[in-house]
Amino acid sequence: MKSLSLFLATAVLIFSTTVHAQTAPAVNEEIVVTASALPETIASTPAAVTVITREEIEQREARDVADVLREVPGVTIARTGSPGKVATLFVRGGSSKQALVLWNGIEMNNPYFSGYNFGQLSTAAVERVEVVRGPFSALYGSEAVSGVVNVLTTPSTSNLRADVEAGQQGLYNGAVSGAYVNGPWTAHVAVEQRRDDGFDPNDDFDGTSILGGAQYALFDGLSVGLMARHNRYGLGIPFVPNGSGTAFVPSLDRREEGTESQFAVPVRYGRGAAGYELRLSESRRGEDFSDPNGPFGPEQSTTDSRVRQAHATARYKTASFGAITIGGEWERAIVDNENSFSTIHQEKRTSRSFFIEDRLSLPIGTGSLEVAAGLRHDDYESIGSELSPRLGVAFVRAGHKFRVAYGEAFRAPAVGELYSPFFGNEGLDPERSRNAEIGYERFMPHGSISATLFRSEYEGLIVFGATRYENIAAADSQGLELGATRRFGNATVTGSYTWIDTEDEATGEPLLRRPEHSGSIAFGYDFNPFAVHLALLHNGSRDDVTDLFPYGRVSNDAYTTADIMFRWNVGAFAPYVKVENATDEQYEEVFGYESGGRRAIVGVRYTLR
Repeated sequence: MKSLSLFLATAVLIFSTTVHAQTAPAVNEEIVVTASALPETIASTPAAVTVITREEIEQREARDVADVLREVPGVTIARTGSPGKVATLFVRGGSSKQALVLWNGIEMNNPYFSGYNFGQLSTAAVERVEVVRGPFSALYGSEAVSGVVNVLTTPSTSNLRADVEAGQQGLYNGAVSGAYVNGPWTAHVAVEQRRDDGFDPNDDFDGTSILGGAQYALFDGLSVGLMARHNRYGLGIPFVPNGSGTAFVPSLDRREEGTESQFAVPVRYGRGAAGYELRLSESRRGEDFSDPNGPFGPEQSTTDSRVRQAHATARYKTASFGAITIGGEWERAIVDNENSFSTIHQEKRTSRSFFIEDRLSLPIGTGSLEVAAGLRHDDYESIGSELSPRLGVAFVRAGHKFRVAYGEAFRAPAVGELYSPFFGNEGLDPERSRNAEIGYERFMPHGSISATLFRSEYEGLIVFGATRYENIAAADSQGLELGATRRFGNATVTGSYTWIDTEDEATGEPLLRRPEHSGSIAFGYDFNPFAVHLALLHNGSRDDVTDLFPYGRVSNDAYTTADIMFRWNVGAFAPYVKVENATDEQYEEVFGYESGGRRAIVGVRYTLR
């Protein structure tokens, strides 16, 4: 409770200082592409958006995308142990299956059981991460229920980067990336190699990432591109419940290996008020799990999944009705799974969709009324059709933005929920939600503040019933998101706070792994050529479940962690020292799986622009 009080007191100080320090308004011109079907500024979009830039990633010396998301209002990350292990995302109280994750607009969610594992997604070559909170099935379809995370790697300028670091517990990370932007050409490539021995025997993680892309403008208005990403990883699982379920015991041979790949060919044509885009893409994931000495005997599982998609849009800007976008998608997910008990072979989930969005800006005095209205129809061969509306309205004037939004969203049953032997249910309906929010944002030359109230109602949630998966759960979520940033000369202070109240309608109990109170405070100071950065992260107590007998609900303790970074800029070189979990906090993001302790890291980054 003391740590939460400290966070709240500091957040109030940040907010009050930010509000009164500046009187001259200035509009934030950061461009976002995820909230609507076309580029727009943060200051004008009628949505709750957070953008994490390459510069902010380097300030934190963050290796994982999951770690840079922890400071976003309304977002909670839960990782089952040390870096590299399964990491899931909760947005505004929605489940980890109800947040859509994109890589340059390409869907990354696993079609076997929805959701996305952030455990192996590194920040190598990431130029920016856009987080849009709220329902966006009207634009993206299934899974975009509580929010969308879009990881973007396309560069805007030529550059060359190299980063090498080493730390305690056998940590090694090396990455090289380069980008070329000149005339009709835009190209980039990145390679990363990572090794981490972890904090216990068989707690290691290693991974290799290769990604890149190229785009060429054939003539004025027409461009053709190619994007690709491949990640290979291997990790150990150091503990497992014993056969009687009374204690966690070391598991020296419990291993997981996998690969993840995305490919896309985008073709764009724009001329005057009209614009057209066609994108063909495929996302693949393979996972191999084995334990020859499992508590009940040898265990083995192999899963391969792929999602193929064709996406086309046509956009036209009008003088009276704004920018109108019409689009369609075809998508097919295919899953194979073989384990010690059952087999899924070539099970498919196919959908076709049509959507329309109008993005309208109406001048009102010295301000403007910003409107985004969208409607999407998805038709699934296995489960029928869904209609998803969304309306967002914002009034923008002199650096102030007042906004309201309402949307309905859905999550289609995953392939595993539909077709798993013994437990699958081909009669499942989609999960559905209704969501409303109201927010205020203030943009100033040296900072910004934001506040959002939201409420979500979820119906037909898919859970395991008496013998199989069924649509038998419902839940509510409501809360408050606060965010602020303020620059004081060479110093920068950022803060976030989230209050979420969730309820399982059947039991009246809170939803699992969603803390009622959470927040972050970060302090940065640049006294050239040196820079320091301190980040404090707090997660309140939250309900969880235990893997030990009697397998009921438990309360997971609150925790506060601190990361400290010191950097020295020497021309193109930047040596740095970072201490993760500087106070050596003993905590578990997921009950029963201890997170990493204190670790010191030294590294050097080379940047040529």
